[in-house]
Amino acid sequence: MRNAPATDFCRSQRIPATVPIRLVVVSDDFSTEREASTVDLSLRGVRVRTPLALLPGDTVGIIPRGVPRHAIPARVVWTQRTGTDQWSLAGLEFLETVPA
Repeated sequence: MRNAPATDFCRSQRIPATVPIRLVVVSDDFSTEREASTVDLSLRGVRVRTPLALLPGDTVGIIPRGVPRHAIPARVVWTQRTGTDQWSLAGLEFLETVPA
């Protein structure tokens, strides 16, 4: 897991927003879906707090709570462990345009 300050990777202005979401990870070997939450978001991506052990380059689906089950595809750009708990922060870049 790469430890780097989140601000090093921001390419557009982020707005603080705590929104409950679900993250979906699907690979050839396994599939998992976990509760997570946003920390902040921008037009290009979102920073999330998650129990998943994500790695830069992973592809995930973001499912906002209360939205029909359409996962927004995103790529993990960076990750950072938060303290001694099992949660981490991850910077996700949207892979397609999100409707306004």
